Amino acid sequence: MRRLITISALFAALLFVQAPAGAIDSNLPQATASFNDQVVKVAYNGDTVYSGGLFTRAKQTDGTYADRTYLAAVNSRTGALLPFAPVLNGTVHEVKTGGGYLYVAGKFTEVDGTAMSRIARFSLSTGKLDTAWRPNPSATVYSIEPVGSTVYLGGTFTKVGSLAQPRLAAVDASTGAPIAAFKPEVSEGGVRDVQSGHGRLYVAGVFSMIGGDKKYGKLGAVDPVTGAVDTGFSAKVYVLTREVVVAGDRVYAALDGRGGEIRAFTTTGETLWYQAVDGGMQTVAVWGNTVIGGGHFDEACNTNHAGPLGQCVDGIKAHRGKLLAVDMNGNLLPWNPGANGVVGAWDATVHPSGANMTVGGSFTTFGGGAMEQKRIAVFN
Repeated sequence: MRRLITISALFAALLFVQAPAGAIDSNLPQATASFNDQVVKVAYNGDTVYSGGLFTRAKQTDGTYADRTYLAAVNSRTGALLPFAPVLNGTVHEVKTGGGYLYVAGKFTEVDGTAMSRIARFSLSTGKLDTAWRPNPSATVYSIEPVGSTVYLGGTFTKVGSLAQPRLAAVDASTGAPIAAFKPEVSEGGVRDVQSGHGRLYVAGVFSMIGGDKKYGKLGAVDPVTGAVDTGFSAKVYVLTREVVVAGDRVYAALDGRGGEIRAFTTTGETLWYQAVDGGMQTVAVWGNTVIGGGHFDEACNTNHAGPLGQCVDGIKAHRGKLLAVDMNGNLLPWNPGANGVVGAWDATVHPSGANMTVGGSFTTFGGGAMEQKRIAVFN
């Protein structure tokens, strides 16, 4: 009997280990450090999750406070605020890790008293600012995508350094110098997100055209070397697209508007499915076999037919406060953290191992007010 129990226990343990990453354990996040204003973006380096946004102070798990000016780091497993505390003089809109660096972008012009216009990077091993790397874009950067020896930038700028290259540009990962051979034509508006995948560079935002063609407005793709429009991807999206994610042979996008959507596409841009809501969808993330959507919505809609105020015209599928989850076929899942806040969730990013997921936003409570957790939330 004892041998049978031991074998059964071992079998159960193996099943647990082999369970797919991305199973969400709880509607409520774990208790972590929190912030006094919005968290706009989050990014992982191992168990460390970096946060950027509008905040200037952090509340530690022991209830004490610490200054954190627009940029901070938290241990995603313990919830502890980490010592990383550079001083910036303006909002952070993007944090991204890659190539041994933490890249940061936004509206700031100084970092630790050093002139650093709108974009900077820190060594992930030492935490030190790289004072020699200065792309110097002319206006706000909303997205950074480091890929090998190149770092792509998206935003509302018209120049990077001395090179006139509006809204979407590439710089050298070693020197920060603009790469003149990369010449995308992104017209009007701005770029909000850039994502590498399928041998392309996917581009999302509020721009009207790529390559002079409205067919590629709001969401399109370009060649990562030349910047020429990739005509093989045509998504036919007509509203602000906040974020684009590549996972396997699919492309997922967070569509904003009067009513928002998570939308799933093939690599040619054909729509596979959507999940619509009664407010803007601002972020999308893939966690194992689950697709997470976040924004400033309160209801999941039966269709993507939105009224003048973003309401679900054809009926409500379920109440979902600021966050929801669907399976890989677009079926709504029971997960319902019940976050509050007018703006809601700005960004959801998954741990590289799938161990947890961090969400940043304007929320202050979960579970319909049952749990206080301000502006950052880690789900296991």
